[in-house]
Amino acid sequence: MSQSVKVHIPENIHFSKVDGESVLLNTENGVFYGLDEIGTRIWELIAKYQETDSVIQQMLKEYEVKEQKLKEDVDSLLDSLIKKGLIEKSEDS
Repeated sequence: MSQSVKVHIPENIHFSKVDGESVLLNTENGVFYGLDEIGTRIWELIAKYQETDSVIQQMLKEYEVKEQKLKEDVDSLLDSLIKKGLIEKSEDS
């Protein structure tokens, strides 16, 4: 996913944050998914911006990380979330 991708969070996904970490729950299939502090921040930015370029640009402002490494990490997390049905690519991406 090296290009910007538009995504959205389905209505059946519930997000719960505790002490910087979070758990996602797909109420349709019962899938739980845990996120560490960085994954939680990526999730929050996905919910806010709904596209990957904006997520990456905001993360670069907040963390000292190389852009290429961040892109790879965001892509990896998004791939995993998509496969588990916790996030979906938007129709117009």
